[in-house]
Amino acid sequence: MEYPLTTGQVAVPWAPARQLRELVISSLHHDLWSSSLTVTLGRSRSIDMPPLEQGRVYFHGVLLCRTLAEQDIGEVHDAAQEPIQIITPSRLLAWWHQESRGKHLDEAIRHYRIIAGGQWVDLLTAREPELHLLPVAG
Repeated sequence: MEYPLTTGQVAVPWAPARQLRELVISSLHHDLWSSSLTVTLGRSRSIDMPPLEQGRVYFHGVLLCRTLAEQDIGEVHDAAQEPIQIITPSRLLAWWHQESRGKHLDEAIRHYRIIAGGQWVDLLTAREPELHLLPVAG
């Protein structure tokens, strides 16, 4: 099946996130004052308990952020894909450049996509994300 909003786009895994498979988004914090987004990822424990926090991904200099519930957009990815991806070429980035009248055309802006636990987060930033893993008790 072809999805018009994803045709021609390629999802490239963000290499540092390869160790985050099977995690769910347990929280998102979009700080509008500092233009940052913190994504907390955790491992599901049970249906009546919040996920056990495993790590955080920090995005700074966020220019655009949108969140969608997976059921609202359909199954456009398979479970084998990485939880954090770089989308190229990006229709979202092309749209954003049009809407911002090319204000940031001279910046190397990337489109990142986070897919975890039924949540889909797209964001645009010119800065590389930071991954901070928590020690696993064992």
